[in-house]
Amino acid sequence: MTDQEASSTPKRLRILDDEEIEALYGRPCFTADDRAHYFTLTQPEQESIRLFLGMHSQLSFLLQLAYFKAKQIFFAFTFDEVEDDVQYILAQFFPQTKRAQLKGVSKPTLLKQHDIILSLCQYRRCTAADRQQLAHRARQAAKISSKPVYVFRELLQYLTEQHLVAPGYTMLQDIVGQALSAEDQRLTTIIQTQLAAVECAALDRLFADLEGLYTITRLKKAPKDFSLSEMRREIARGEELRSLYRLATRVIPDLAISNEGIKYYASLVSYYSVFRLKQLETWTVYLYLLCFVFHRYQQLHDNLLICFIHMVKTYVDEAKAAAKEQVYEHRVTSNQDLPKAGLVLRLFTREQVTPGTPFELVQAKAFAILDRRRLDRVADYIVTKTTFDERAFQWAHVEIMARRFKQHLRQILRHVDLAATRANAPILEAVQFLKTTFESHRSLLNVDQKAFPTRFIPVRYKRYLYVQEDAGPKQLIPDRYEFLVYRLLRNGLEAGDLFCRESVRFRSFEDDLLDDQQWQNKAMLIAQTGRPILMQPIREHLAELERQLEKRIVAVNQRIAAGENSHFQIKGKGKRTRWTLHYPKGSEPINHPVFDTLRRSILAACSISSTSTATSWPALSISWGAIASSRSTTG
Repeated sequence: MTDQEASSTPKRLRILDDEEIEALYGRPCFTADDRAHYFTLTQPEQESIRLFLGMHSQLSFLLQLAYFKAKQIFFAFTFDEVEDDVQYILAQFFPQTKRAQLKGVSKPTLLKQHDIILSLCQYRRCTAADRQQLAHRARQAAKISSKPVYVFRELLQYLTEQHLVAPGYTMLQDIVGQALSAEDQRLTTIIQTQLAAVECAALDRLFADLEGLYTITRLKKAPKDFSLSEMRREIARGEELRSLYRLATRVIPDLAISNEGIKYYASLVSYYSVFRLKQLETWTVYLYLLCFVFHRYQQLHDNLLICFIHMVKTYVDEAKAAAKEQVYEHRVTSNQDLPKAGLVLRLFTREQVTPGTPFELVQAKAFAILDRRRLDRVADYIVTKTTFDERAFQWAHVEIMARRFKQHLRQILRHVDLAATRANAPILEAVQFLKTTFESHRSLLNVDQKAFPTRFIPVRYKRYLYVQEDAGPKQLIPDRYEFLVYRLLRNGLEAGDLFCRESVRFRSFEDDLLDDQQWQNKAMLIAQTGRPILMQPIREHLAELERQLEKRIVAVNQRIAAGENSHFQIKGKGKRTRWTLHYPKGSEPINHPVFDTLRRSILAACSISSTSTATSWPALSISWGAIASSRSTTG
């Protein structure tokens, strides 16, 4: 290859690092437990060994079979390179053979071994037709996410599902690179047809340098905290992005990319500097910018709603703490006033007051001991059996906090559009009422009481939202009413009953589903996923799973009955038998020795995960045995 040809050859994508490549394509390095597992042969595998006459051919077959079961690919190696595995096989299968007698196998014999191993493991080689299907799968995956590693993993998943031997890493690199290039070309073509000149100019203005700071750089900044000033800046960014967001919502659906794809392209705007973005192809940059505007605008609403939830919780906690403090103070005061209240009662039990004394004089003497307000409170304290309405104190404190929560929460409510799972939810009526009032710069005190929507108010809160003076009608307390709306909005957002469509975290579940019109083509859509199991009726799938389970249970039963599972003991005579676990004796270790080397903090997690590893672990046999023993009492 000439220097000119080499310079024109496109560079392959760097998808994996050296360690990841080695983990996928490197020859297995077995531990003692791995050897006990992978070199344990089934009956068909034992019969396949007899097809090779020479001991060195049988040894090569055993090594190739074990390595393929571990990695699902074939390896080229010499016996010297896998000395530990060779010694294990010789000790297990050929104890009379000396190491010096081994020699390599011919290529035809090696290819024959590969074919037999593929048949035993029900795998096949990746043909040209399969590579075309891989390329098609890669193009589909690129529409979901253009991260190279995501597309690469999708290809590995497809190879596993189809029982295909994985091609070389460089071939998969090329397939991923070509898929991403094709996806980039598809998207930029759509962008060119969708954007008008004036819209391109609006996107270009994001690179305008204003007072030494690019517009796009300022828009990328996230709030530092939930302070009032930071939220105002975030709202200002939203106002600046709104027109471009409408453009993005018109163009992005035509791109047919996933939310994950949008997020990935948006992240590239933050990844690249402004200088580097200007060097990229123009239409590619427009793609990145549209996704950035779309994702940033929704992320902005996430920030506002998270702040809203946090601040409402803060105010609620403050009101509860203040109420508890007031209850404590009232109890202390009442306890201190009880002795004086006793002196007042003695006015009526002793002869300090002569008959015929005017009641006004009696009152004067009583109030001289304890003033009217405190005496009345002690009387309530005694009558109500020393209980106080803590919620009443909470709502009283709401009025004290009114100025603060109005500054923080009103601005968020005005700039966020909320919806509910029920279109006619009463809370939305109250929200719209507040937003209309705030936008008209009117005070709630000046609004007619009859105009306040009240259908959303729970019965348990009504007693705290109204006040009645003398014999007049009950009057709604506007500050408490407003805070109740905020409190119920917070509860609805956390429960998922309320949502914001212009958001990532607080979107409705239905917003991520296909609409009824798209679902009319469900057969085609399911086929495009590349998951054949989705095409299978659920009853057939469950029946197949039941057959597999029954087959495994029978196999476990037979293994236990034959005495091959050393962790069970068979008791009984004749046809009536029962199984019991073989518990370790005092001299036997309870756990595998590997657990002795682990710290106590991670011991529990590792012991749980060990039940799903190789069959050499006792816990797995016990688990299957427990299932089997519940299904059968005989061998």
